[in-house]
Amino acid sequence: MDPNIKTVIAELDGRIAKERERMSSGGSFNPDDFALAAGPHSAGLLNLLIRTSNAQSIVEVGTSIGYTALWLGEAARATGGRVVGMEKIDSKHTQALDNLKRAGLDDIVEVRKGDAKEIVKAIDGPIDVAFLDAWKDDYFDYFDTLLPKMRVGGCIVADNITFPESVQELMKRYQAHVRAKPNVRSHFLSVGSGLEMSVKTGD
Repeated sequence: MDPNIKTVIAELDGRIAKERERMSSGGSFNPDDFALAAGPHSAGLLNLLIRTSNAQSIVEVGTSIGYTALWLGEAARATGGRVVGMEKIDSKHTQALDNLKRAGLDDIVEVRKGDAKEIVKAIDGPIDVAFLDAWKDDYFDYFDTLLPKMRVGGCIVADNITFPESVQELMKRYQAHVRAKPNVRSHFLSVGSGLEMSVKTGD
């Protein structure tokens, strides 16, 4: 991995670790001030997925400060692909752009600012890999909007299936939703906070 990318990822790993300590302590916090990133295990898996599938078009719904986007962009550079991310919160959008620039990936990853629902609707297909890591209530809409734009064999990966505990029931409904699609094969991956990987099998 490029030294500049490794440096920025290592810096953000430290921040994420401190944030998780604060969250586990039970104190109150403003989610707008936290990265709420997927973490290195999930991001690393996505990186390998992009490489092994030679993905060209990658979409990230919920970019936050750009942590996972760094891993996505690093892989996309290797495949000749591009990443489109999105973030609504001003401070997080600014941080994402800065982190990607410092890592030298700002030419590979575009982070659009605004409402993710509108941005997802405007994105053209075919999409090879999509990653959902935004507000969990909206996963259903994101999935249904993205699925027709996915190429056959492309996949949508959703984060936070098993953690935090407060969203588990909602995520069970999400899993049931995607697994009911006749043109999708979906499987749970016990990685990070839990991932649901849904592959489009036909139009």
